Amino acid sequence: MPKVSVIVPVYNSEKDLRDCLDSLINQTEKDIEIIVIDDKSTDNSLEIIKEYGRKYSNIRIYQNERNLGQGETRNRGIEVAEGEYIAFLDSDDFINPRMYEELYEAATKYGKPELVTTGVVFVEGYGYHDKNFANMAKGIAKLIHPKEDKDYVFNESPSLCNKLFRSDTVKGYKMLDCMFEDAAFSFTRYLEADSVVEVSSRNYFYRRDITEGVSSQNFQDNGHIDEIFTVADEIGNELKRVGLYDYYEEQIRKLQIAICLQRVDEIDYWDSSPERKEEVRTHMFKTIKTNYGTLDGLDDIDVQCKAGFKVVDDYKDFVSKEENISARK
Repeated sequence: MPKVSVIVPVYNSEKDLRDCLDSLINQTEKDIEIIVIDDKSTDNSLEIIKEYGRKYSNIRIYQNERNLGQGETRNRGIEVAEGEYIAFLDSDDFINPRMYEELYEAATKYGKPELVTTGVVFVEGYGYHDKNFANMAKGIAKLIHPKEDKDYVFNESPSLCNKLFRSDTVKGYKMLDCMFEDAAFSFTRYLEADSVVEVSSRNYFYRRDITEGVSSQNFQDNGHIDEIFTVADEIGNELKRVGLYDYYEEQIRKLQIAICLQRVDEIDYWDSSPERKEEVRTHMFKTIKTNYGTLDGLDDIDVQCKAGFKVVDDYKDFVSKEENISARK
């Protein structure tokens, strides 16, 4: 059994794919399997994947018969993964060469927790490729018990890719087939865990470009923004399924509002008319209020830290105006 299975969904990633795969091949932890799944790319991605597969025996290559999307592709990877821990890597990102060695060592030190997490660096372009990773300090590992420190979840990134998930905790949980699916997966795995280890170093390099790549979809006018409500609902529904909703009710509501407001905050970047932006923003605020309520009675500092101070203030103003209108009727 490999220590870590790394699942890499690929769709039209030829521009950055070599950087991604090189960062995996150069890992100091060699006991890993690399599962690369091409989601019916129409560019040169599959040829690049096959090239690496011929060179490196620990790369396992799959191709979907049709385009399934990132969530379903990751589910396929989970099904075939054989590692003790499962990790995810987006095909346009890259990682510190010692990331999996450092995280697995931390997991071993603390008795193999359900989840191990590390820091994320947001980068644009290729500047960090010249970084001497050997000079980057190793992180300090911290043990967290989510059920004892309920609000610590708000320090956690929704990303799947800066984490190790113990295999037995994810084999039975399916990722949603929609955008923003990583938030539901990450936060439910976190809240259900008995223990989590946080490693303070920043090992994951996330290309955050609003014009291209995986992350760009969030910053474009699209018909998928409502899918964040499916994600928010899943966080609540999953915690109900395992009998933890009442225990985490306040944290769940804050998470639901926060991740939805994050999407609202991204509307400002859309290349759309002011009228269109305002229409979508109003729709989102109304749905958030209807589905998850207001911030009344909640500590909104946690929501502000996740979603941003401005969008939280905008939501409060919206709620106040709505309530004033209702009071006058």
